[in-house]
Amino acid sequence: MKSTYLTELTKLADSMKIAAKCGLGQSVGNAFKSIVGNFREEIIY
Repeated sequence: MKSTYLTELTKLADSMKIAAKCGLGQSVGNAFKSIVGNFREEIIY
């Protein structure tokens, strides 16, 4: 179930990167995506 939330949040981070008009908005999701990519198992459990 938590995995679904992480997937949705990752999609939201991708959408923000595309939709943002400034560099800050385009890069704000990078830290979150990096954490999820490297520590997904620890976050789920």
